[in-house]
Amino acid sequence: MNTMLLLPNTDEEIMDTHDEDIIITTREGKIIKVTQISGEHYGLTPVELLGKSVFDLEAKGIFSPAITPEVVEKKKKIVTVQTTPSGRKVLITGIPLFNEQREVEFVISYSYELSELIVMKEYLQDLETEMSKVKEELAHLRDQHIQIDGSIMESQSSARAVNTALKIARIDAPIVIHGERGVGKTTLAKFIHSQSNRSDGPFIEVNCSTIPEAVFEIAFIGNQESQSQGYLSIASGGSLVLKELDQLSLASQAKLFYLLNKNTTARIIALSETPFDELAKEGKLREDLFYLLHIAPIHLKPLRERPEDLEKAISLYVKGFIDQYNDEKKIADDLYIHLLQLEWKGNFRELRNVLERIFITSDSNKITLKDLPLHYQPSEGEQIGIDFDGQTLPHILEFVEKKVLLNTQKRYKTTTEMAHVLGISQPSVVRKLKKYTSSPMEDEMDKIT
Repeated sequence: MNTMLLLPNTDEEIMDTHDEDIIITTREGKIIKVTQISGEHYGLTPVELLGKSVFDLEAKGIFSPAITPEVVEKKKKIVTVQTTPSGRKVLITGIPLFNEQREVEFVISYSYELSELIVMKEYLQDLETEMSKVKEELAHLRDQHIQIDGSIMESQSSARAVNTALKIARIDAPIVIHGERGVGKTTLAKFIHSQSNRSDGPFIEVNCSTIPEAVFEIAFIGNQESQSQGYLSIASGGSLVLKELDQLSLASQAKLFYLLNKNTTARIIALSETPFDELAKEGKLREDLFYLLHIAPIHLKPLRERPEDLEKAISLYVKGFIDQYNDEKKIADDLYIHLLQLEWKGNFRELRNVLERIFITSDSNKITLKDLPLHYQPSEGEQIGIDFDGQTLPHILEFVEKKVLLNTQKRYKTTTEMAHVLGISQPSVVRKLKKYTSSPMEDEMDKIT
């Protein structure tokens, strides 16, 4: 018999939780306490439930059947399925709470819509399948040295990030890598793993935002009933990469902190689009999780702020497509310069996608501006229109610099913003703008164009 004792006040109360549907009734069937989401299954608000009799609600077909009378009669935990007025099925569990005379004083019940449980069950089945596949691949992974596949890190900011990664890789501490989507966070995480003393261990990636909150803990520690392993045990001795950590709810963050604060035997690498300190300031990241993981942050800048990497990426991608499709093509000069000026908000992924599209669809062995999708093409005033043949290198560079500066000036309101995007100082921007907007070189530019 349940030996729980409960002697609360019997004031009607809406309990402050949005996560669970909990209802407390007296032995007579009066509802005295509910939570913020109680009644959703039945088309009622929490206020409409408070003070009502479960017998009256049962007679109206709202509770079908009511669970309180059965719990009071049998004096034990009861699990049953209710049918709501809308026809949905709800799994409801009733638990007796006894007084000092061992009589049922209150009944606490909590419920889940069966569709939610089915989703949870299906996710757990998928999780077990995924874990089996991961374990099968571990032997293969242990025999490989994970490389920086396709990494382009030639700019100064990228070099700093790689140098930091090399230093931290040899230290067994948590790492946070932040930056926009597609800047190479996962690639850098693989590099850190390959350079660490855990390189022979597993490299496990987890997209935290796709794990339902109800099974979040099971996903990490496993399921004893089915004897399935969780991410923490599979990644033991290696690296566990937590993707989209900034998308987790605070409740899931609390569970994650509890799990990671134990004796975790995997190196944790957290990936986030937003810097952790910003998330913490905005209250979107728990303070305890921030201090646990924010030991060695690395920032990867967007591609538009890494001109050297952008140039290298264009060349490498085109060369790769030539080999892949066995078709010799090259990028026209004006197209190449235009590609260097685009914002590439999708970073490397967007760049590769656009280059592959125009490589495949171009009818000529020279890919031109006209081959670009319309929304990537320059307006008439932005077109550079230069023929490199017969021009000296200083002349060409000066011409291109002017065009880039003037096009950038159209997009940004201040010279400070321009300096940030172009990677030069604000005084340099002012000086160059003055040079190109007031010099007699204007006539020379017109001759070239």
